[in-house]
Amino acid sequence: MNCIVNGGIGLDRAGRSLKAAAFFVLLSIALTPACARKTVDPAGGWSGFVKNPSGELVAFTLDVKREGDGITGALVNGDERVVSTEGVIDGDVLKLRFDFYDGELLATITEDELTGAFTRQWHKETLRRELTAKRAAMPASGLVVSGPQPLTGEWVVKVGEAPNQRFWRAAFEQLGDKVEGTIIPVTGDWGRMAGTFENGELKLNHFDGINSRIFRAKLNANGQLEGIVDLGLRDPVRKVIAERLDANNKTSVASLPDPSTYTRMSNPTEPFRFSFPDLDGKAVSWSDARFKGKVVVVTVTGSWCPNCHDEAPVLEDFYKRYKPQGLEVVALAFEYTGEAERDLEQLKIFANRHGVTYPILLAGTTEEGDARAKMPQLINFGAFPTTIYIGRDGLVKHIHAGFEGKATGQRFTKLKTEMETLIKELLENG
Repeated sequence: MNCIVNGGIGLDRAGRSLKAAAFFVLLSIALTPACARKTVDPAGGWSGFVKNPSGELVAFTLDVKREGDGITGALVNGDERVVSTEGVIDGDVLKLRFDFYDGELLATITEDELTGAFTRQWHKETLRRELTAKRAAMPASGLVVSGPQPLTGEWVVKVGEAPNQRFWRAAFEQLGDKVEGTIIPVTGDWGRMAGTFENGELKLNHFDGINSRIFRAKLNANGQLEGIVDLGLRDPVRKVIAERLDANNKTSVASLPDPSTYTRMSNPTEPFRFSFPDLDGKAVSWSDARFKGKVVVVTVTGSWCPNCHDEAPVLEDFYKRYKPQGLEVVALAFEYTGEAERDLEQLKIFANRHGVTYPILLAGTTEEGDARAKMPQLINFGAFPTTIYIGRDGLVKHIHAGFEGKATGQRFTKLKTEMETLIKELLENG
C-alpha cells in the first residue's frame, strides 16, 4: 500500500478547494496506522500445512532466525534443512527467497498464525501452494532407534495398478510413534520424510520448496502398508501397497528396478556425443581436446532437481581430487523455462551454491521429449540426475540412473564408495 504523506495543505496550495484539502487530511490520517504498522518478530519455530493441488495437506516445519539485520528461514525435514538465501520482515509480512529453486515464501503474520503461499517456477508456469502455520517449538532432530520397531527397515512399495504399476524402495526408522525415512524410486530419493505412526496409521511428510509429498498408509493384518502417495503436482493421488523387503523373497527383490542397468546406450560401441554452450556461451563438445584420453563423468542434471543438488558436491569433490590423474566432469543441464537468460542465471546460482568448477552446459529444457531428442543414444532415459561414466577410450562403461542422497543413510555412503571405486578403476585401466 502506498502512503500519503503530504496531507491537505500542500494540495491546497496547488489550487484545490479547502473542502478538498480537508478530505486529503482525513484520508492521510485514516491511512497512517497501516503505513506505520508494527513490525512482527517472526523468529522461532512454525508448524503448519501446505496444500497440494489434490487438496491433500502436507505437514511442514519452518525455522525462522534473525541474522544481524536479516532474516533466514529453514524448511526442516528431520535432520535436513533447506535454508533461504534472502529474508525480510516488512511490518507483518514475511518474505523468504530460495534462489536456488527460483522460489519464494510470502506470508502474513497475524498474532501467532502465518498465512500465505510458496510460489516457484515449474516448467513454464508458476506453481503456487497455499500454506498456514502456527508458532511451535522446534522438534528434536533425528531419531535414536533402540530395539525392534514395527516399521523400521526397508520396504518394497507397489505404486498404482497394472499395467502401469511401479516398484519403489522405502526405508523407515521408528521410535515410538515417531517415524522418519524416505521413498526411493529408481530416479532418486525423496529426501528426508518425517511423521508419525499412531493407531496403526503411518503419515510421512516432506516439503522442501520444490517437493511437497505425503505418504499415508495403514498397517494391515498381513503386515503390509496400504494407502496413498501424493507427489504434490498435478499427478493423481496414487494407491500404494508396501511390504517388507526380504532377501529371501526373490519376487519382491527382482521387482525393484536396478539404477545401474535402468538406462543404457543404444550402441555401446559408439562414443556418447554432446555439444552445448557453457555458462559463458562457449560451445563445449565431446570431441574437444580436453576430453581426449581422459576419464569423463557426464551428469544429466537440472538446477530444479533436489537429487542433482545432492550429487553436485560429491562430483566436485571427485573432480578436485582426481583431475590431476586425468578425470573430467561435465554437466548437461535441462532447465525449466527455455528462456536462456533466466535458465543460465539459475545454473550460475546452482554452481555457486556447491562451488562447482567443472563445466555446466545448458543443454535444453524439461519440456516433454527435449532431453531424449538431445540425447538420442540413451535408451530408457528419465532420471535426473543420470550419470554416465566414460573410459579413456571414449566409450561408455557405466550409467547410473538417479542419485541416493543423505536421506538414504547407508545407501548414500555405499553409492559414493561405488562411484569413487569406478572412477579409480577407469583412471587406472581406461
